[in-house]
Parts: sequence; C-alpha cells; structure tokens
Amino acid sequence: MGKRKFGETYKMGLITYKSGQIGQKERLIIKCVVDENIDPYNDFYITKDRMRLYLKDNQDLLFGGLKKGDKIVYQEELGIIFVTGFSDGFDRKYIKILAKDAHSVGKLLKRMLWELKNTDLYIKIKLNNPIKEVLEKNGWKYFGARGKEILLIRKAN
Repeated sequence: MGKRKFGETYKMGLITYKSGQIGQKERLIIKCVVDENIDPYNDFYITKDRMRLYLKDNQDLLFGGLKKGDKIVYQEELGIIFVTGFSDGFDRKYIKILAKDAHSVGKLLKRMLWELKNTDLYIKIKLNNPIKEVLEKNGWKYFGARGKEILLIRKAN
C-alpha cells in the first residue's frame, strides 16, 4: 500500500478505513450509514464526563473525534465501526458498532483489525447483543461485566 499519510483514506474491497479530516461527500455517506442503521441495544455511544452520549443523536461527536484522530471503518451496505480513545489520548481504545446484521459486523471487524492489529481494543455491549458471538470468533475475550453489560478485549498481535 505504500507509505501512509495522516487522514488518508484506504480501501479494502468496498470497506473504507478513515482517520483525520474527511470531505463533505464522505461526511454525507457516513451520516447516511448512521441514520439508516438501527441500534436496538443502544450500544453505539461514547462516554464523556460520566454521561452516555448516543452517536446517532450526536453525530458531531463522531466527526469531531474522527478529526482529532479517532478511526472509523464503514461501508454503505454494512454499517460502521467507530474506534474512540485516540483523540483523547486514553489508554483504552473502545470500538462502537452500528451495523445491518451480525454478518456485516464480521466483515467490518476484519477490515478494522487489519488496520489496528497492534492496538488493544475494548468493546462494551449488552449481554444479550448477538454480535458477542461474532466478536468472540474474531479473538475477543471476556474482560469484565457490570449489570446488563459485558466488557470484551482483543489484545494486540
């Protein structure tokens, strides 16, 4: 792929990996992906100042984080994975998934893991979220639980 530049878009098949500045066309595509996918388990959120901020309702947080160094993987027909923690300099990098179905999650995960294979990644989801099985098939392990949520980790290679 050659030398990479900050903010450059890479494509593997039809799935796009992005970090940094995005153009208006990409912003519209991402907005459509977020708007068109449902979040039945309410797991597509970030936490700021101990408050849950749902990204479907606060898309500026998604774009602001991306501009500051967070990462996304998206494809119009599959969905989106947002990786947060880079922009804030946090030790833990959390992924947030909003996808059409579990099969789509698997495809998006493969692309994301290709780019972030040297990063420990965490995800917090509801215990009954069916993407848990897809995550486990892709190397995610139990790390903890609190109430109705489970925390999984995928260690860097």
